[in-house]
This record gives sequence, structure tokens and C-alpha cells, in this order.
Amino acid sequence: MAIIQSQTQKQTQKLTSQQIQLFNMLSLPTVALEQCIAAEMAINPALEYDTDAETPADDTDPNDVETETEVGDFDEAEVSEGKLGEDYDYTDYMDRDSLDDYKYEANNHANEDDKREQVFLEQHDFTEPLIEQLKLLPISDKQKEIGVYLINTLDSDGYLRRTISDISDELSFVQNTFVMEEELEEVLAKIKTLEPMGIGCRNLQECLLVQLQHKKEKTRDTYNAIAILEKHMDQLSTRSFDAIKKSLKLDDEEFADALAEIKKLNPAPAGSSKECGSKAITIEPDFSVSVNGENVELFLNSAKHPPLKISEDYVEMLNTYSKSKDKSMREASGFIKSKIESAKWFIDALQQREKTMVTVARAIVKHQKKFFITGDQSDLKPLILKNIAEEINSDISTISRIVNSKYIQTIYGTILMKSLFAEGLSTTTGEVVSTNEVKRILMECVSAEDKSNPLSDEEIARQLIQKKYSIARRTVAKYREELNIPSKNFRKAA
Repeated sequence: MAIIQSQTQKQTQKLTSQQIQLFNMLSLPTVALEQCIAAEMAINPALEYDTDAETPADDTDPNDVETETEVGDFDEAEVSEGKLGEDYDYTDYMDRDSLDDYKYEANNHANEDDKREQVFLEQHDFTEPLIEQLKLLPISDKQKEIGVYLINTLDSDGYLRRTISDISDELSFVQNTFVMEEELEEVLAKIKTLEPMGIGCRNLQECLLVQLQHKKEKTRDTYNAIAILEKHMDQLSTRSFDAIKKSLKLDDEEFADALAEIKKLNPAPAGSSKECGSKAITIEPDFSVSVNGENVELFLNSAKHPPLKISEDYVEMLNTYSKSKDKSMREASGFIKSKIESAKWFIDALQQREKTMVTVARAIVKHQKKFFITGDQSDLKPLILKNIAEEINSDISTISRIVNSKYIQTIYGTILMKSLFAEGLSTTTGEVVSTNEVKRILMECVSAEDKSNPLSDEEIARQLIQKKYSIARRTVAKYREELNIPSKNFRKAA
């Protein structure tokens, strides 16, 4: 086959690095934005804080966020390298008084009395106290090393999911430490004596049994609970209580007392395991909402840093170097110009981010005004991302980037913007209600049911239909799982 060369012409659309950075900035919450700004200033000497900017008085009109910040439409196609490279007057970015449209001063926040402390969750790794306890045990140094390795092998819930043979092979080949499986089992037995009790077990049955067997004072109820876990764990998980009573010859009272002993045990000895190994989380609301009667006002919370500007020194250097006939100085002017252009773009991107966030937040608050007044979840109107995108003439992906990580501070607490969105469901009268309202009614049905004979999903669906909510059994099952409500068998009381 002959090789033929040919030319073809095609159109493709690619995002520039600046567009990608802008989209990423849209998704950043306030705390992450501050880190982003600090990182940008570390690599761009032409960008600096305007420490001379005056802070407005505290009695500033709270509606400044609406009157001073002109909210424009977010056109993603306008952000391109060509537009940012054209000639412009850098002095506009050095005189902060001229930037009426971009202010990070504290003039756009709610009254001081309405401010609340930011939410700060501090978490710790559960392995650290275990290792400290292990060091106090009367065992050899080699066993302590093996114990530390085993503790670091535990899952986030405190269980040992890997087999002893796999751990032995890994220590031999990866750590270059030959360890017999019997040695691992011996050290693991020591770990199971550490607090919290149940650490290092392989499954739930073993974890619960270890906690019962290490109780100092054992009663008849304790021994009955041990018998249930040892011989009838499968039946207990399926709540086949009658079969357990018959097999162990227990009456209703004895079985109820034994089951109460089991319920006191901790199935996840590592505690809040999934969060234990993670970093501390700081939640700082990006917006705050103030309610005055029937009026709902939105405020954009100010960032915790002075406003940004382009360095005057760098602009003077650019003007000097660009006029010089020296080759090295002219090359330096190219570097300086690139840094100034990057600083200008960064300030523009921050301004665009602020405009877009305010536009989206206003549209959401307008739709969910009744909820902000009452704080009742049932007052949330059906709302999806597409509704907001069409209203502000933007893209759904832009709305998604904003609502997934931004928080609004209300008098009822700090809430995630994403939680203000809910799908709609038609009632038998033709009215469209939020699925949150249906879930609330579903929870009321489950709370009011007879625990000795819980409602099935089909029976719950019939009750909801009687309350004028048109819903199928499969939808009830879906909502029940979202609300972490167990199925009928697991809600049945002993």
C-alpha cells in the first residue's frame, strides 16, 4: 500500500491554562482561596497586598453588596490568552480607589452582631494512642516493632482486614524482616488487649466477643450474649430472634437482656474512623443571609486579606527596561511584563469569581426565600442546577462548581449551598413539592409505626399516597436508603 501525505483542516476547542485556573478558582471555598492567593503571590513578585487601602466605617450600608458590586454575566468564552495579552493601563490596577467593582474590604458583610464563629473540626489519628500503649507493654523490642507495623495496617475502623500470611510475606520481602506467622498472632493478641477494646479484630463477631470476654464482671446476661454471638451470629444479623430463643432455650426477658448487652458494645472501636486520619477541616461561610421580617438580604463575606494590586516598582522597572537599548535589560523587561500580565489576569479572575458567586447565590436565595425565613426543610422549593443556569444564562458546570463547596451562614446554622437544591415530585392534586418534604413525611411514618410490626415499603407508599404524595414503592426504598432507615426486618423490635 502506498503512503500518501495529505493536509486536512479541522476546528477544535481547547481550554487554555488560564481558563482551567479560573474554573478551579470558582470551586474554591474562602479558606482555600486564601491559600491560592498566598501561593500565587509567592511565585509572582508583581502581585502584592495593598496595605494602604482604607477600611470603610462599620456603619456601611449592608446593601453595598448589591449596589456597589455590579454583577455581570459569566461568559466562559471571553477568558482567552489573546484578550489578556493586549495593551492596557497598569495604573488602574495600582490605584485601589478606582476599583469600585472589586473590593475585598469589610464593606460587604452583615452586621457585627450577626457574625458567628467559623466551624473548626479537629481530628486525631487513632493509631497514635495505640502505639503509646504498646510501648508500655512488657514485650521485646522486636515485638514492639511488629506491633507498630500491625497497628498501622489496621483499617480506619480498627479492624485487621489483611491475612496474617500476607503481612508476614510483606515484612519478609519488603521490610527485610523475617517474622513467623505465630509471632504475628502473638503480637496481635497483645494489641487486642489495648484500649479501645475490640481493636485488631478481623470481623464484627470477633470484635463484639472480645469486648464481652474482657468484661471484669460477667453476669448471666453477658454469658447469654456471648452464646448468641458465638453460635447464632448469622441469625442475629437477619433478626431471626425466635430461632435464637428456641435454640438457646431463652425466654423473651432473658433474650431482651442479652440483646441489650450486645447493643452496648462498640462495633467500630476506632471511633469516627473515616475522619480520624484526615486533616483538620475549617468551614468558613462564603455568604451570610440576614432575615428582617419578610425581607431576606444576602451578604458576601469578605476575605481575610487586604486587597490586591500590581506592584508599582515592577511597573516602573518595566517602563525603564523596555526603553533601554541594552539587550539583557530588554530581555528582563519581557520577564517583568509576563509577571505583570499574570498579576492583572489574577486580579481579573478574582473579580470574575466574585461576580459569578454573587449572581448564583442571589438566584438561589430568591428561589428559596421561604426556607430562609422559616428554616423548615419542607419549605424548600423544587430546584435543580439547570433552573439557576437558565436564569443567569450560564453553564450547569459553572453552577455545580460553586454550590458544591460554598456555605451560607443563616440564623439556623451554616448550610452547604448544594443542600438548597432538591428534585420535585408531583402530588395527586398536580402540585409540585420538594422531595425533602416527602422524605420528612416518610420519616414521620416510620417514627409512628408499630415497632413490633414495622411498615413495609409498599405500606409506606400507600400511606404517602393517602397524604396526596404520588410515589412508587421503589422510590420509597430509594428515599429510605438515603435517610439511612433500615428495612422492615431490621426495624423490628425484639
